[in-house]
Amino acid sequence: MHAKWPLLLKIQLMGLTGINRAKNSGDAKEKRKTAGGIVALAVVGAVILFYAAMLAVGFCAQGLGKNLPALVVALASVIIFAFTLFQGSSILFATKDHDTVMSLPIPRWQVVLARMLCSYVVNLAFALAVAVPVTVVYFIFDGFSLGAFGTILLSVLTTPLLPLAVSAALSTLIAALTARMRFKNLLQSVLGIALFVGVMIASFSFSFSASANGEADMAALFGMLVGKIYPPAMLVDMTLSGAVWGVFAFAGISLAAAALFVIVVACFYEKINTALLSRGARAGYKAKDVKSSSAFGALAKKELKRLFSHSGYLLNGVCGALLLLIFGVALAFIDLQTVFEIPAEDFAAFKSILASMGAGFMMLFIGMSCPAASALSLEGSSRGLLFSLPVSARQIMLAKAMPTFLCDCAAGLVFSVIFGIRLGTGVFGWAALLLTAVLYSAFTALLGSFLNYKYPKYDWTNETQAVKNSIPMLIVIFGNMVLGMAVLLLSVFAGPWLALGVDLAAAVLCIVIFNYLKKVKLYV
Repeated sequence: MHAKWPLLLKIQLMGLTGINRAKNSGDAKEKRKTAGGIVALAVVGAVILFYAAMLAVGFCAQGLGKNLPALVVALASVIIFAFTLFQGSSILFATKDHDTVMSLPIPRWQVVLARMLCSYVVNLAFALAVAVPVTVVYFIFDGFSLGAFGTILLSVLTTPLLPLAVSAALSTLIAALTARMRFKNLLQSVLGIALFVGVMIASFSFSFSASANGEADMAALFGMLVGKIYPPAMLVDMTLSGAVWGVFAFAGISLAAAALFVIVVACFYEKINTALLSRGARAGYKAKDVKSSSAFGALAKKELKRLFSHSGYLLNGVCGALLLLIFGVALAFIDLQTVFEIPAEDFAAFKSILASMGAGFMMLFIGMSCPAASALSLEGSSRGLLFSLPVSARQIMLAKAMPTFLCDCAAGLVFSVIFGIRLGTGVFGWAALLLTAVLYSAFTALLGSFLNYKYPKYDWTNETQAVKNSIPMLIVIFGNMVLGMAVLLLSVFAGPWLALGVDLAAAVLCIVIFNYLKKVKLYV
């Protein structure tokens, strides 16, 4: 019997990109949406290429070019691990097409393999976007050699396997342990957040131990990523230093980890899926006083409940707000002068520069948290029930924006207070911080809802497709990242005035979008 997983993988990849639907659709709008998504991906890829090249040039300029291949492996692996962790167990389990796939004459291990390979291909594309410019810079500075090229090629091709297998295994373990519990979705969300926060705290603790002066900075970055956070990358570094077996050991460990994961999960695949798709134990009914609320309040509560009942949706939706909170709490306890090794006579000037960057830093991370950009898409095939309610479309869209605003604004205000106190921010600096927490959070939430209305993705089979792989999410997250980085860097010269200008523009755009939502129509 021929293997069926290649066909299943092809279907999943074409559904993931939307190419299949656009190819077989006569709707010109659908084709434009798909083309727009491809263009957005191309822009994101160009940004990654640029930053990877700049990092590589910095390493080579300090005489550390020989360490670049191992750095690429470690950096790509850490990012792949984090983003796969965001998805939770949704890359494998509790998908809408589960019954259809299970009815096909396909062995379970091939189903698991196809789903894992789909995630592998996506992550490999990211790894290549990082590795290609770094490799070019590496060969320009150190010269081309066939052995180095083969080492880099083999290591990059196998790089996604180990972090993907480890993060998927952790997510699967959480799903399996909580599958038969009554509040399994909430428990998965809480455990996923706890794991994410633990990983981030561990990473930051390594970062704070690194030196921050000149040439030692790049060496410290390499030692942190390769030596402490991702030691398997040392095998690649050993190969380029003369130990030829190193890269083969790295590839073997990665392949073995992925194969072991597929074999183990295939044995329990149906049991875990069945438990996840089943409802928790029913509790006895207890009469309670009926509490009345407005239609908008009921819709907003529904959106908050959905956010906190889907682990993948929650982790992807609030990761920026979580990071902002972690940075804020860390800032309250660390000594900046010791961490950055700034001389006492220069520390006042350093604090002044850092204080002006706070609002841009907030914009960067607030923009990464936007559940509103996928909230409408998550209605999927059940959207007819929502759209038929006797409430206006604007109330529905604003309710879907509310969780984003609440999470981002709360995290922003906490960070603003700690940052302002610790850095001794002036009056206008405080104004920039507090206005950014409120106005930029509102703008991000409304922009996400607006874009999701313009580019909905209702035909998903896995919530990850709507939460991560959609045009609105790409535009919101990477657009805000570019704007946030620009404000962060330019504020060194412009002070808080640039952030205040952006906040004013955000307020104007909020009014524009709010008025526009009055005219929208939601159709099934």
